[in-house]
Amino acid sequence: MRALPGHAAIIWSRFIFIHRRAKYKIQAMKARPDRIKKLSETLAALLDQEQRANQTLISSLIEQARVIQGSSADRRLQRFISQLKSLQERLDLMSDMARRDFLLKIGREAEELMTAMADSRAARVLMSVVENASASLNLFCESLLDSLIEVAEAQKGFILFYLPESSEAQIIAARNFETTDLSLEEYDVSRTLLRSILDHRAPLLLEDASQNPAYSNEASIVKFGLKSVLAVPLKHRNRAIGALYIEDNSRPCAFDHEDQKLLENVAEFVIFYLDKARLLPIVFEEDRKVFIDADRASKEIVGRDPKILSLLEMVKRLADSPATVLIEGESGTGKELVARALHYQSARRDHPFVVINCAAIPENLLESELFGHEKGAFTGATSRYLGRLEPADGGTVFLDEISELAYPLQAKLLRFLQSNEFDRLGAKKTVHVDVRIVAATSKDLKVMTEAGNFQEALYYRLNVIPVRLPSLRERKDDIPCLIDYFLGKFSDVYGKVVRAEGEVYEWLKEYSFPGNVRELENLIHRMVALAEGDVIRVGDLPGEILQITSRRIDLKKEPLYRALETPPASLDELRRRKSEVRRVMAEHERRLIERVIEESGGNLTEAASRLGVHRITLHKMLKKTRKPSED
Repeated sequence: MRALPGHAAIIWSRFIFIHRRAKYKIQAMKARPDRIKKLSETLAALLDQEQRANQTLISSLIEQARVIQGSSADRRLQRFISQLKSLQERLDLMSDMARRDFLLKIGREAEELMTAMADSRAARVLMSVVENASASLNLFCESLLDSLIEVAEAQKGFILFYLPESSEAQIIAARNFETTDLSLEEYDVSRTLLRSILDHRAPLLLEDASQNPAYSNEASIVKFGLKSVLAVPLKHRNRAIGALYIEDNSRPCAFDHEDQKLLENVAEFVIFYLDKARLLPIVFEEDRKVFIDADRASKEIVGRDPKILSLLEMVKRLADSPATVLIEGESGTGKELVARALHYQSARRDHPFVVINCAAIPENLLESELFGHEKGAFTGATSRYLGRLEPADGGTVFLDEISELAYPLQAKLLRFLQSNEFDRLGAKKTVHVDVRIVAATSKDLKVMTEAGNFQEALYYRLNVIPVRLPSLRERKDDIPCLIDYFLGKFSDVYGKVVRAEGEVYEWLKEYSFPGNVRELENLIHRMVALAEGDVIRVGDLPGEILQITSRRIDLKKEPLYRALETPPASLDELRRRKSEVRRVMAEHERRLIERVIEESGGNLTEAASRLGVHRITLHKMLKKTRKPSED
């Protein structure tokens, strides 16, 4: 009989253990809301297990009591059996209550708590952004990123925008990365991940990238020790136009599905805000954009003119050549597109493409910007700076507007081109890098060299393979296909289908486009953005194009029309018509030559190049147009 109370004590002690364990788990829930559901399920299973164990134990006790009862009819024993049955009923009731009431309550509170936690974190991010709302896209993104990294407890992150039709991308804000240049090595793995996010328009959550079969073999993941990654697309009108990206390399599983939900909620707000603030579509800075899809680089060069087809063929042949390329052409002809095509079609495509606009950097900062400096190298040098050349190792450096490079710095660039070595300002050690140089200019470097404004040795070092881009005036037959290309591009950006009526093509073909393809692109962009319907009409064209001719004319009343289209009445009339045609054509030739010379700043060599003739031929043409016309 003494053993029976001991068994009952075991039951109670096990139940107390369960209760304490449940209490401990509930306390743990408060510290980790995202585990509440899982813990409540575990607790339910534990209670079921304990209920079955208790039932077995009580059944054993009752059986033992019946055996004893068979040899003795003690009323105390009967009372004990009755108490055991009552205990069994109470345990069943308590277990049932735990399942039906207590655990359901935990589940409901868990869901409410997780929702509240997610909502409160999103609210913290959004309130911080709204309180610091700015009309500047950069400032808005920087404020958003700071709040997002703090709330999600991430190490680093960036906000990127993207053009699906061209695959161009640009980082607007970044934290704890060396730069915001997406082409550099530190973004290698990010570019790989971004292709998947932007193509599928779906979030990406990696608990440990180094153990993920899809990415663990990536050299950049091993090199940078990438672990936890979370990225969500920014979607506008069912198109992925950017991404929010955070990572933490200090630990795996730093982010979970609640963090993913947080970023998705924030992404929806970001697009709503930017759309209402009229900050969409994003206009990229030419020297910071990168092609996520390398194959798209050469597709940006649009045209069917023999000069363009020959250019594209040359790009293919030169892509893997180590030789320096000098691209010459007027402003707006697409020199950077050719440089990008050379890079992205070469074996260097997975390495950085670094753009340096020599005209945009102050002369006193250019050397530091190119070669970098050590801390304390000059006043204001508070930290070490690698410059633009060193991070480009293995890739391509595009020196735009090389003609604007300060004369003293030309000698240092020449030394670098000869040896691929340079000295960082304030450093004692020489740096060696493997980069390919592509330079571009809108001026005649040979003329500048002859005038003593550009170093001759540097000119010949750069001009190993010259590539000349034709102006839009030289390939007017490409204007219609360029119009169609830009209409498609910006229709996608604005989420509408816009076309142009036939007469618009004719008017634009007659315009000279001094700003070349860039001017045409900006014009189509403006007209698509402002289009009230789905058709662009002649009346939508700007005044400078419509002023080509200010009135409709009756061709039948024009002398030249009669001279060319009606049969002459006599031989004398035929001679007079020939004289008239020569006079009109000579006048047009004179005006053309004078306009091109004026646009070239009086530089006859440049004017001859733009006209497609030799300088001596241009001199002869000038003398001829100054003579009176002869019959």
